[in-house]
Amino acid sequence: MAKHRLFLAAPPGSDRPAFRARMLGEVGPALLAAVPALEALSVDVVDATPEVPPWQRPGEPVAPAEPDCDAVVDLWGAPETLARALAVLDEATHGAPRASIRVSESVEKDALPRPAGQAAGVKFLSLMSFHEDLPAPVAQRLWAHHAGLALRVHVGMARYVRDWVEATDAHTLPVPRFHGIAELHFPSVEAMTTRWFDSEAGRAAIVHDVGHFLARATRLYSTEHVLKARPG
Repeated sequence: MAKHRLFLAAPPGSDRPAFRARMLGEVGPALLAAVPALEALSVDVVDATPEVPPWQRPGEPVAPAEPDCDAVVDLWGAPETLARALAVLDEATHGAPRASIRVSESVEKDALPRPAGQAAGVKFLSLMSFHEDLPAPVAQRLWAHHAGLALRVHVGMARYVRDWVEATDAHTLPVPRFHGIAELHFPSVEAMTTRWFDSEAGRAAIVHDVGHFLARATRLYSTEHVLKARPG
């Protein structure tokens, strides 16, 4: 089963909260009705960046309180089904800046039940750009090796997914081109803010390790709404 992620921003000059509400209340359900063969579908509504982000590398620019993206649509299905769904989405969201990404998914931890409806807690997404001098296989290997450390240190997370970007359309979102997407889902805001790291030593280990491959990242804090749950 293939996976595709579509990052969307409200068209310039439009009402951003209204766009987010429309994605959740109209566009998502209409997409599922138009393409019932989709294996699974979720819409993430992007929330404001926390005033004190729980994860920020030393020396990084402070993330804007108002993020560059308003909604993330995650789709699973056969390639021909995804192509049909993306065509429907393109028509429904014409004029909205976007990044359309085909990914290879690695689920490292999955301890958060996500039936249809609003998922608990906070779904954090990091759109990661790797060092330019790293060949893709080396970046993949370093990131895969990092997963073990992340599982030990990020004690509050209930779900951890790594998406390697296999292909991307020419995108119009005002974010740097990215090569991987890290998803950390925390079951509550409290778990995210107080249990992102197991200790200060763990925080230092994560900062040191990601420095081997991560050049920069665009981070999003979102609420996931599962419109069709994955089978099994």
